[in-house]
Parts: sequence; structure tokens; C-alpha cells
Amino acid sequence: MKIRSPSTYKRSSGYRSISRGRPSRPRFSVQWRVGLEILAGMAFVGLVLASLFVCWRWACQSDLFKVCKVQIRGCKHLSQEKILKLSKVTAQDNLLSLNLRSIAKAIETNAWVRTVEVRRRLPGQLIIIIKERTPVALLKSDKTYLVGDRGKIIEELPKGRHFSFPIITGLRPEDVKDLKQGRDQSIREALKLISMASTGTRTLGVNNISRIDMSRDGTMVLYTADRGVPFCFDNGDVGLSVQFHRAEKILYQLYRSGMYKKVNRVDLNYVPGCAWASLGR
Repeated sequence: MKIRSPSTYKRSSGYRSISRGRPSRPRFSVQWRVGLEILAGMAFVGLVLASLFVCWRWACQSDLFKVCKVQIRGCKHLSQEKILKLSKVTAQDNLLSLNLRSIAKAIETNAWVRTVEVRRRLPGQLIIIIKERTPVALLKSDKTYLVGDRGKIIEELPKGRHFSFPIITGLRPEDVKDLKQGRDQSIREALKLISMASTGTRTLGVNNISRIDMSRDGTMVLYTADRGVPFCFDNGDVGLSVQFHRAEKILYQLYRSGMYKKVNRVDLNYVPGCAWASLGR
């Protein structure tokens, strides 16, 4: 049997005692390191954001970005002075501090304006692009109004101004009031007729429509511009486009036969599937 020497035993015991007495590493050192890195990152991001905010405030107050030019495109009926007045933009304004959406909404309050696009062009140019409504008819009731292609009343017709558009009649003043506020679309059928007559080369073109008279029951009477011949459209099962094509065919035959001067009235749905032209003596 081998007996361990005392020196060896002491060294071994000392080694054990030293190893037992050595301090252990902190258990949460990794978590603390990650936390410190996150805090440092957040501080850095906050510093960058604060710097950007200070730079933005400086730019919004700097004379370098003052509005030096306003470019307005798309105006045909409206004047550029009117658009500029609605925008309320002045040469003292800073281009970066302008609220483009508010400017667009202010310009859209004018009934002539359909859409508005407002852009910045640094360092000091503001661009306003206007798309105006297209006038297609005159609405005659208590007053005479200019009407756009989507049924929007654009404005009351000023004295001294004349437009060669078809005239829509038959609406009461209270109907016109609802139409202004967008609560009524009673003239949409008349506008459909005008739209169909405006496309392509037509026998019954828009230039040959003088007036469209609307009734409360939904029927319409179209009067030609050359002789004032009434073409009667009803609101039955036959669609508006079918009746319009009938009107064109009948008008073509009347022109071709030379009997157009004798026509007093045309009913486009006199009986189902048939139209009727009344001739005078």
C-alpha cells in the first residue's frame, strides 16, 4: 500500500483550499452588459433625433427656404391671382413650414376646382397643379347656372358671359339648392344624354341639342337646335342609350328623306320596341 507523503498531502490540501476560496464570477454580467448597450444605443438615437429636430427648426425659420416663386398650372377659367389668394401663401412664408394639405383644401373650396396637387421644389419654389371641372350644360331655374360634367353646379352665370351649351330646364329652385349641396342628382340622366351626344361624330351631336326639359316623373324632352323638334325620352324599361340610338337613326332617316322639316314630335318609346314620328301638314 502506498502512503502519500505529508508534503504531497499539504500541497493537495492547499490547492483545494485555494480553489474553494477563489471568488466566483457574477451570474448576471451578460445581462448587465446587454442592458448598458441598449441604454447607450437609446441615448445615441435620442441625440441624433434631437439634432435633427434642431436642424429642422432652424430650416423652418431660415430665410434660405423662403417662398420666392409660386408656379400655378392648369388654370383655364380661373385666374392665377385667384388661386394664389385662396392658397394664402406669401413671400414671407417658409417653404418647409407650409402645410400642403391645408393649402390644397383651401383651393378646393372654389367650385371650378376638381383636384389640386401641391408640391415643394427646394429651396424656395411652390408648385400648384389645378384640374378644373369641365362645364357641359346650363341649368335654368330661378337663375342660370353653369353645370359640370359630374352634375356639380360650378357657378351662377355672370351677366355678359355666354356659353353655347345645352340648357337643362324643369328643376325647381329647391331642387337646385339640393343639387348645390350634393344631395340630389336629378340632372344625371340629362347629363348622360349630353355625354353620349358629345362622343364621336353623331347625327344627334351635342351642337344639335338646344334644350333638355326634365319632368318630375323622370321623362325628358330633348329639343334640337336647328328646328326645335322635340324627342321624347321616357323612364320605362327601355334604357336611355337604346332610346338615344333610336333618336339618331330616326333623325338620319328624316334628314335623308327630306321629311325633317315636317316633323312635329318624335316619341322614342311610343310602344314597346317602336318609336313614332308625328308629321305635320
